[in-house]
Amino acid sequence: PPATLQQPIPPATGTLLAQQPMDASKPEVELSTPWGACVLAGLGLGYAAAAAGAYGRQGSSRMVRAAEGKPAVAAARTPVAYPIFTFRWLAIHALTIPTVFFLGAISSMQF
Repeated sequence: PPATLQQPIPPATGTLLAQQPMDASKPEVELSTPWGACVLAGLGLGYAAAAAGAYGRQGSSRMVRAAEGKPAVAAARTPVAYPIFTFRWLAIHALTIPTVFFLGAISSMQF
């Protein structure tokens, strides 16, 4: 290693005995765990907790196996808050915006 000082054995043999650090006062740097390993460990732990919860609920009566009956009187219109940015919105705009851009670029080259 570059930060070591080699001390030879007495001249009788001429070989190196050991390597000693040049500066013993330097603190050793501890290697930290990569963040990817932490994320994967958290995902595994979350999956294990969800699987244990699902296994615990497997035999309980909370499991619904049939559709609920209709209420006797239903409201005429129940307001629902729909999300604006859906997967469909993202897919359409991901295709439309570059298409319009390229059509404009191609048409501008014609004049």
